[in-house]
Amino acid sequence: MFGFFKRKNKNNESSKEQTSSSQLSTSTGFEDQYSSLLKKHKENLSALSTVAQKYTSKDDYNDKKEWLDALAICDVALQENKVDNTIKELYRQIYTRNWNKYVSMEYNDTDYKLWFNLNKEINDRFIKIGHTRGYCEQSDLYGSARRGYRDLTKKIEYLREGVKAEDPASLGDYGYGLYLGLPEYGDENKEEGRRLVERSIELGYESAQILLLYIDFYDKDLDDSVLLQRINEYIEKAEPIHRKPYHLLADYYLRKENNLDKAVEAMKKGIAIGGHYCEYLLGMNYLNGRLENADKNEGIQLLENAYNYHVVYAANFLGQYYNFGNDENTSIEKSITWHEKAALYCYGESSFELACIYLYNEKLKDIPKGLAYLEQAIEDASPRALSEKAYLILESDLLPKDIEEAKQLLEKAMALGNEYAPYRLGLGYQNAEFVAEPDYKKALELFELGAERGHLYSIELSGNYYRVGVGGEDEVAAEKAVKYLTQAIELGSNYARVELAFCYEAGFGVDQDYQKAFNLYQQAADNNYPYANTKLAVYYEDGILGEENTAEAFKHYKIAAEAGLPDSLYHLGRYYKYAVGIPENPEEALKLFNQAAEAGSAPGLTELALSYEQEYGGLEFDAAKIIEYMTKAAEMGYTYAQYKLASYYYYGLVETDLDKAIEWYTKAYEQGYPYAALMLGEYYLYNMGGGETQYEKAFEYFKFAEEQNVISEGLGVCYEYGLGVEENETEAFKYYSLSANENYTAAKYRLGLCYKYGRGTTENLTDAYRWLSDAGQNGNYNAQYETAMMLLNGEGVSMDQDQAIQMLTKIAEDDHDSAQFELGNCYLTGKGVAEDEVQAMYWYQKAADNGNEQAQKLTGKRERRKR
Repeated sequence: MFGFFKRKNKNNESSKEQTSSSQLSTSTGFEDQYSSLLKKHKENLSALSTVAQKYTSKDDYNDKKEWLDALAICDVALQENKVDNTIKELYRQIYTRNWNKYVSMEYNDTDYKLWFNLNKEINDRFIKIGHTRGYCEQSDLYGSARRGYRDLTKKIEYLREGVKAEDPASLGDYGYGLYLGLPEYGDENKEEGRRLVERSIELGYESAQILLLYIDFYDKDLDDSVLLQRINEYIEKAEPIHRKPYHLLADYYLRKENNLDKAVEAMKKGIAIGGHYCEYLLGMNYLNGRLENADKNEGIQLLENAYNYHVVYAANFLGQYYNFGNDENTSIEKSITWHEKAALYCYGESSFELACIYLYNEKLKDIPKGLAYLEQAIEDASPRALSEKAYLILESDLLPKDIEEAKQLLEKAMALGNEYAPYRLGLGYQNAEFVAEPDYKKALELFELGAERGHLYSIELSGNYYRVGVGGEDEVAAEKAVKYLTQAIELGSNYARVELAFCYEAGFGVDQDYQKAFNLYQQAADNNYPYANTKLAVYYEDGILGEENTAEAFKHYKIAAEAGLPDSLYHLGRYYKYAVGIPENPEEALKLFNQAAEAGSAPGLTELALSYEQEYGGLEFDAAKIIEYMTKAAEMGYTYAQYKLASYYYYGLVETDLDKAIEWYTKAYEQGYPYAALMLGEYYLYNMGGGETQYEKAFEYFKFAEEQNVISEGLGVCYEYGLGVEENETEAFKYYSLSANENYTAAKYRLGLCYKYGRGTTENLTDAYRWLSDAGQNGNYNAQYETAMMLLNGEGVSMDQDQAIQMLTKIAEDDHDSAQFELGNCYLTGKGVAEDEVQAMYWYQKAADNGNEQAQKLTGKRERRKR
């Protein structure tokens, strides 16, 4: 190997794997030191095996000079054809437990290059003499090297050659990578991976049993108690102390049992025997807050020491800690230093963190540098970096907008297990970024994948999608909605609390329970989620759980309004305008309506338009502003605004424009607004547009409104007179029955008349009284009159003239002319009351004044009907 240096000094050829003489001159001593060691052993070949034996007996290379000396012994043995079993054991030892990497961690670029090429050549020469262990060590060298030297393709090539040669170490390492499905190994193959590891055990690979224990660790079918037993058994039987895998025992207690005390105990045992991964684990737990009263400086020292033994994760964690620890040690400069150390060894997540620092930290922002680190992280297959670049393409102006590239980046990140990528892809399908039309089914599929990976927003949206019916409307969908939303709540999601509250309100996937819904809204509001305050306000205002409490409702609307929620600004204004539990304050109301309108609240715009229409708060009527604000709200899809705007055009607020009126009524109708359907029905029933009549359309709109439980007399008129539908009293009766059973008062009244007079059904005075009484109790004057008359005459009900007189008197006092006339008859004849001609004439005159023709004949009056 001495000749290796001589060749490089004698010629000026340079390549990727060679160092030029000019580069060598900048070395800090590695070359001279190693040359001196080679010379020493070349001059004393007889002692070579003895020195090697001393090293192998000790098996400890913490002294880096001793490691380099041992390497020189292997080199000389190769040169001089003196490789025996002792040399082979020495070679094995200096490459295990990361001793080789430990030596090189602080090398500068020049020395590292010399070190790398030297190790590469020694490994190749061991391979040439038939020592197959060289394949595994060469693979590890390429796989764990610094940036610019790492070559995963060569790593796998050497491992596969070792597998072909039945090298125990290569079989174990390749089998383990195959079992896990690591990217450079190709497709995951658990069965073949386990077989190769088991074969390496048979052939004596010293680390194979630990690899098998790790495989068992990932075996979901293996009982945890069996796994723990196997780990403990191996710890007991492992003869070399340093081979006792306390790090694996610590991992078990952390991940399988969540028993931090036992895990720490195992970590400390591992550290005591030189387990540097245990240093990483313990240092991490010292700094992440899981251990009370932990010495953070000790944690830092543990992680630094772990990094020195090539536990690169430790440098990444220190970088994270110094950036996000939020304690006395926080230092962005130290964070950068440690992330740079990890990035040097191709740790993509540290390159990603450096990218974020330079892209988003206002004090250190350096966009070109940040983008360069981002590309570096992508080269290192960081899934987060792939997603971040996609984000920058889609959401920022830092990179050219290229939808297809962003989609490909997200798909690649998703394939690597990234949790954000399926969420962002799902948004793309939801918002039609990647497809011509929104694809909600595909979006849900992606959100569920993100949910499986623990991504909070994906869990939330999966729950939302199932709640609104994208995933179906059966019991399974309801159960999934509740499952996802409950999972998100456990992760602290206030959005999910509100969504689950919706489920309790609707009885979707859970028993309907307004109290539980309220409690969820309260929890979200307590966590400063202002939308929940708007829902609490509704509960208080409407008295959903008891008495109305407008003061509490106002308080919650105010909280949400102060947070800038547009519709809450509107509601607060509504309280001031309509004096809902507080004194009317037109000035404050208008201020809030303006704020709501500026914030994009459709109800706020609508109320502002109505305020100009009503000249509220000193505003002057302004048709232009009324139309402007109502149009904005209508264009935002607010159905009431569409309906009102249509009415402005229908009735001619500025000008009559039936075409525009019908256009906006139609938009409101298409959103399911039944009152718009009624107006369209009247338009076509009474042929307001002229030309040929279109009763079929009228019937269609009336029918639509009836299906929304809003029924005008139009549908009955259509059936009674055969307009747009064949005349059919039986069908009229059927639809009156349906709508009456939906609790529509006018339909109950008409259904009662059907039973009373036998229209479309058999005459049935009992049912007539039942329906008319029901309608009357719900405020229908005509039904109250009919009910009173049936009580008076004992039709369909036991005669009760006292109650009848009370009912007639009540509605007569409200100017119901037929009731007034009949009350006059009662006083005249003494029916249910004492005869009293004066009272009789009083009520006849009242009826006559209200246009009752019979009363007018009795009184001689012919006045125009007032009602």
